[in-house]
Amino acid sequence: MVGHVGDVSHSALQAIVVGHVVAFRKQFNLAVRPSCRLRTEETRYRVPDILVMSKPFRRAEKAIFEVPVLVIEVLSPDDRMEAMLNKLREYEKLGVRHIILMDPEDRTTAVFVNGNLVLRDLSSLDLPGGGSLRFDSRQLLSQIDEE
Repeated sequence: MVGHVGDVSHSALQAIVVGHVVAFRKQFNLAVRPSCRLRTEETRYRVPDILVMSKPFRRAEKAIFEVPVLVIEVLSPDDRMEAMLNKLREYEKLGVRHIILMDPEDRTTAVFVNGNLVLRDLSSLDLPGGGSLRFDSRQLLSQIDEE
């Protein structure tokens, strides 16, 4: 069973971020998929909290087979850091451009780059084709109390 099921702050942050990115989907030709199965290796699948794809992308009925532009994991009190790092490493190996870990309890954001998790506030994310998605991580985290 997934540890974060039912966690109020986890769910609130996931809804906030999905709503934010969905607002830009037409402008940047993106697809936003919360809790959607992603193939990371030939026989391995993960279910990121949020994944964002550039359209068009290959998919089957049960999984996405293309590399996401963005994967966001929302930390839950039950998450083990080693398991989370393994998941983030799989996304990096797959070639995901932006890998973000957000903590709704501590109100922090970290990016996973070159095998390292680095605390960093974000303001925007570069997209394939030259666009820039506004992504103010502090502002998004601050909305948790309003949900």
